[in-house]
Parts: sequence; C-alpha cells; structure tokens
Amino acid sequence: MSPAPAIPVPARLSLLRCPAIWLIALTLFAFVLRMVQLDTPVLRWDEGWSLAHASLPWSALVRVAAEDWHPPLYTILLKLWLISGKTTFGIRYLSVLLSTLAVPLTYRVALAWAGRRRLALLAALGAAWLPMLVYYGQVTRMYPLAALTMLAATAALLRGLARPSWRADATLALSTTAAMLTLYQAVWPLIGLYLYGALAQPRRLPRLLLCGLGAVVGYVPWLLIAGPTIRARMGADAADGEQVLRGVLHYLRPTAVGLTFSYDSGWPAIAALLLVLALGLLFWLLRRPRPAAARRLLLPALVILVSLFGIAYVSQSSRWFAVRHLVPATLFLALGLAWALDSLAVRWKPLLPLALAVLALAYWPTSSRFVYAKTLEVVDPFDPAADYCFIRQNVRPADLVYFNVLSTAGWYENLRGPEDPRWSYAMRWEPIIEPLPRIADRVARDAAVHRRLWFAIYRGTYATNAPLKAWLDAHYYPAGGSWQGDTLFLAYAVAGEDWTTMPRQDVFGPLLLRAVRFTPQAVPGGEVAVELTWAVTGVVPANYKVFVHLTDETGWVVAQHDDLPLGGDELTAGWRVGRVVLDRHGVLLPETLPDRLHLRIGLYDAATGERVRLPDGREWVEIATLDVVR
Repeated sequence: MSPAPAIPVPARLSLLRCPAIWLIALTLFAFVLRMVQLDTPVLRWDEGWSLAHASLPWSALVRVAAEDWHPPLYTILLKLWLISGKTTFGIRYLSVLLSTLAVPLTYRVALAWAGRRRLALLAALGAAWLPMLVYYGQVTRMYPLAALTMLAATAALLRGLARPSWRADATLALSTTAAMLTLYQAVWPLIGLYLYGALAQPRRLPRLLLCGLGAVVGYVPWLLIAGPTIRARMGADAADGEQVLRGVLHYLRPTAVGLTFSYDSGWPAIAALLLVLALGLLFWLLRRPRPAAARRLLLPALVILVSLFGIAYVSQSSRWFAVRHLVPATLFLALGLAWALDSLAVRWKPLLPLALAVLALAYWPTSSRFVYAKTLEVVDPFDPAADYCFIRQNVRPADLVYFNVLSTAGWYENLRGPEDPRWSYAMRWEPIIEPLPRIADRVARDAAVHRRLWFAIYRGTYATNAPLKAWLDAHYYPAGGSWQGDTLFLAYAVAGEDWTTMPRQDVFGPLLLRAVRFTPQAVPGGEVAVELTWAVTGVVPANYKVFVHLTDETGWVVAQHDDLPLGGDELTAGWRVGRVVLDRHGVLLPETLPDRLHLRIGLYDAATGERVRLPDGREWVEIATLDVVR
C-alpha cells in the first residue's frame, strides 16, 4: 500500500485558518467541559424538583408550574426527554446538549453583530468556557434553554436589522415568547435586546413593537394561568420609591459580582476580566472608531446593564439574589469579552494569547474545582438516597408516598424502580404551599385505592407543615412515624367501611377508656383502624403514650402502634378533668399473620416507660379477637 500524499504546508495553514474547523473544535471543547463528572455529584435540591415536576401528569405539571418560580417550557421538554430514562447522567445530558448548542449559535450571533470571524470565534470560545455557562450546562434546570432561546431571539433581531423580513420578525416573536416561557428573569435581557434594536435602527421601531406585541399575545395564555403567582412573587412587600432604590443599589453589587462568576477564584478573576475589557476599550478608542461601531457596542452594554438592574430590582423585592438568573446575560458578557480580545489582537497580535492565558490562570480555581463541585444553593451535607432507602425497607409496593416538597420527591424518583411504591405530593414547603382543601381532595381520591398512606414531610411539623399533620391526624389513622435526617416519615391507615363498636369502662388511673371502635377485618399486608374514647376523671400526673397491640395466641406482638394520644399535638398532662378525647390509631399488618389476632390496649409513661395499671393489676385490656382473612 502506498503512503498517503503529504498535505502541502499552505494547505495545512488554510485548514487552520478555516472558521468552520475552529468552530467545530470549540463546540467539541464545550461538550467535553460539560461531560466532565456529569453524573457527580448527586442530584441537588433544584434538580430533584425538576425531575419530580417533569414526572407529574400533564395537567398537574402545568398547575404546579403556575405556582412555581419558573414557567413550564423547560419542564415540558424534560418530560419528553425522560422517555429515554431518568438517571442522573441522563437528565443532566439534556442540559449538556442545550448548552453545547449555544456555542455555534453564539458564533452566528457574533458574526451577524460584528462581521468579524475572529471576534465571532472568540465569542464562541466564551460560550464554551465561561464558568457560569459550564456550571449550569451540567445542571438539570432551565437555564441552558433560557440562554439558547435568548440567542435565537438575538440572531433573529440582528437578521432583521440587516435585512428586514417577516420571517425574521416571526422568529423574533416566537423566540421571545419561548424565552419568557422558560425563565421569568429572561424579560430583562429581552428588554435590553429590544432597546438595542430601537436605538440601532429607529425606523424599525414599528416592526419591533409588532414583534413584541406578537410575543405578548403568545404569552397571554400563560399570564392568565400564572398571573396571580407572578404578581405575588413580584410584590412580596410594598415599599416606597426611596426604599426600592436603596434595595436595588444594595443588590446591584452582588449581582454585578455574580455576573463574573468568580467563586473560588475571587478578586484576581474579577481584576483580570475588568483589565481585559478596559484595555480592549482603550485600544478601540485610540483607533477613533466610527459612530456605527459605537452603536454596535450598545448590544452587550444594554443587555448586561438592564439585566443587572432588573435582577437587582427583583432581588430587593424578594429579599434574595440568585446568580443563576444571570445565565442569559452571561452570553452577552461573552460578546463583550470577545470584542475586547479582538481589539487587543488588532492592536498587537501577541496580546490575544497573553490575555487568554491571564483569564485562564485567574479563573482556574473556578473552572477546575467550583464548577464541578456544584455547591451553589447547597449548605449542609445531605444524602438524596436516604428517603429511597427508608421507603424501600418500610413501604409496600401497593402503598402511596406523599412528599411535601418536589425536590425530595425527585430524589426518590431518580432511584425508584418498577417495583417500588408510587408517589404523589402534598406541598406545604416553599416555594409552593398548597391550600389544605386541595390536598384533602387529592388524598381522598387516592385513599379510595390505597389503604396505607405515607407522608415524607421535609422539616417535620415546622411552620407551614404543622396544619398538614393536624389535618391528617383528624381524618386518617396515625400508624407510625420516623425521622430520617431532615424528613419525618408518617404512616396512616385508611379505615374501611365496616366498624365494630364496643363500650368499655376500663380505668387507667385518671383516664377512663369509655369506648373502642375498630375495623374488624385483618388481612395480611392490610391495616386495622382503632378509635379510643378517653374520659379524664382525675389529674393526669404524666404524659402518657397509648399502645395498640395485635398479638398471637402466645402474646407475641405481631403488629403495633405506640404513640402519644392525638398524634402528640396535646400532651396528656395538660388534659383537664371532665374532658372527653377521641384518639385515633392505625396498625399496619405484616404479610405473614397467624390465624387469629388479639387486640390489646394500654398506657405507659412516655418518660419512664412504666405502664399504667388497671385496678386489678393488669397492664392492658384485651378488646377483641380478630380472625385473619386470607
């Protein structure tokens, strides 16, 4: 076989100077950066929310999005993407693809904006490398899609400025609507973009207004659905103009620093970025640029400035700042940085590699460590597999598990297999606190099918969670509780229609057991609901716990529920004489049962464990014998 002919040196140089080759290389570079450690670390809080949200039925997906911090377009796309699987790697891969696609689109935008291929390639390099874009290019959230739709709107605007057409206007209107349906905060860079279009070509203002009107018309249906939530989010606290201005100025500095995304690198990275921008501007001014060139700079300047002030305004209203909302504006930082680097190269070509080296070294801690650690919005150590492990060990496949926040539901869904229990939601934690009547309707529908319900309540009964537990205790039968980290797992039995009522006169010290009502059906893997009526006949000296035991013929406890009366909402030491209390308990039965079960009731001191004896010395009373139905 004869050797391949050598490529002449001029041909090699022409290949290296080919923009398409460089653009492909930069796109692959972006892809590789985003694939590094893609399946580590574990899913974060917001990523769990995305996965759970996208796993809901379509009607529930839209309803939840209407009350969320973000509109639904990304979640809809993720739901379609989940057909391919729900592993950590798989769901993050969607963000990788969206973020990688931004690189060639940034090149196209920069080329249409400045008309210089070197500058366009430098802008594509910024889209590939800037740490914020890499960070959120690996996160299962809507930010890469927001960036992509923002780029599409920019490309359409620039195309319309260069050669007006209805196709460009329609694309601008559609991409504007898509950006607003992806991220509420996209409105700020969009305002900057439209301002640039109006200032760059004032005669095109009517067409721009028409494009904006078309985008608003496309957005109106969502405003009708989510309008109350948007108004509530934007108007958290009423404030006068002076307070608002002070708040905006207070949040402006962290917003500007956040745009640099200099975490771990600190001020050296900020200084390097500002130095490159300043030198690029200085050398550009020394060339005495034409007014048209100055107008061109309005694009990144307006988008970045409007975004900074807009997000600072929203931050002062909601009292918190999130750097992730700056992802669309970061693309325009890439344009400005590419313009400055190109200006340095025009002045003296060796300045370009020198400036790139300075930026790379200054941002190295961010790019090599912080980006892949994914520590934003994560404060304390956590184990997203803990809930799944508890559910796998304690919950039957036929049971139903509710989560009070979608983030923990997403962690469970990430690991859930076909044989694991299904889940639903009863959201009582930020950012969505559902009204209890809505939760009651959902639980009632599910209780007609599932007789054993579990509630995974993040932060337990703290704050807005307390009414949920009180409602559950009043309508279903508490069957157990266990803390797993920050999550309280509560089990409830759903009572059947058949009941047996037995009057009693059992004296447990100062408490009289007046009646017992229970469901007599005992089925392997089933449940027994018990209602106890207590009368307070004297001063209760301690806080008592109730035990409800189901034993075999030898007295061995087969199943039980031990808990404070009334689910612990009121301690017995505070009960007054003459009070009558209806106390609910549920007992979850194992799959293996003897032929007969004995129902026994008793009390014991919660502090010491000492049982309260009846007058005849017994520690419990046997209420009935239940025949097991097989």
